[in-house]
Amino acid sequence: MIDLDAPIVPGKSAAGISVGSALNELLSTGGPHSATKLSGGERHDLGLVKVWAKDGVIIQVGVYSGYRGILQPRIRVGSTISDVEESFGCSVQEDEEDNLVVPTSRDWCFETDEWKGQTLSENRNARIVAIFVFGYPR
Repeated sequence: MIDLDAPIVPGKSAAGISVGSALNELLSTGGPHSATKLSGGERHDLGLVKVWAKDGVIIQVGVYSGYRGILQPRIRVGSTISDVEESFGCSVQEDEEDNLVVPTSRDWCFETDEWKGQTLSENRNARIVAIFVFGYPR
């Protein structure tokens, strides 16, 4: 069952959905959703939550605008890049896949609203629109 208030736990879970759990267990709880086949897996859109699966196992959970859960210490959808940097005490970086990451906190990443400039430093006030937790391999 999806819980829109559940904590976001890097590498483990979001929305009450655990990385590494069986996709069919989640889908058996019902509710409308759409599925998209991807190379090497599939994505299921469950509204404010999306899950990615490979070989029937959930490998990533994404939460979007409207999700109320918090990633400790106090990050949520709607927080800014500056909030993330202040909370974790280090600079946010872009990884090789252009995801925004915190180098000292693994197994999660985030996306923000559209940037007003070209660089991360020009967009410290950009707001988080999605947070993703994942396990390896992805």
